[in-house]
Amino acid sequence: MIIFRKATENDILPAVEIMNDAIRRLGDEGVDQWQHGYPNRQRLEQDVEEGIGWVLCENNEVVVYGALVFTGEPAYANIADGQWITHEENYAVVHRMCVKQGLTGRGYGRRFMTEAERVAAQSKRSMRIDTHADNRTMQHLMRSMGYTYCGIIYFESRYLTAFEKIL
Repeated sequence: MIIFRKATENDILPAVEIMNDAIRRLGDEGVDQWQHGYPNRQRLEQDVEEGIGWVLCENNEVVVYGALVFTGEPAYANIADGQWITHEENYAVVHRMCVKQGLTGRGYGRRFMTEAERVAAQSKRSMRIDTHADNRTMQHLMRSMGYTYCGIIYFESRYLTAFEKIL
């Protein structure tokens, strides 16, 4: 059984393990995303405390972790080489989404995003997400799910590709 729910304190350790594996995987692939101390355990603990950490579980095991933010993203105010589809502040954001080692490519990331979109659509008009320019896997997922490339944003000392989808 697959369940999408808010993360709890009990989910922090498995989420940190998933994130650390994702950080190593990105580094091994030559992607300079998450290679400089962000994200980290403290950020995940803060996500859970703020109620923005979410998990996708299969048979009570955390298989995907991500943050689902409903309060906007200040870095998205300035977008270069393009523009957002929507121009109002009525959007949700997914940050820090990562799939458990050994389960990538099996549709878990897509399922997490589909569930995040379902939750966000209850109160938001669109979903926005960003990723490193070299993270082809995430860019492929976004495009295959109907997200539109919108431009470049500057976030956490990096230039990132930005996507948006009307919900």
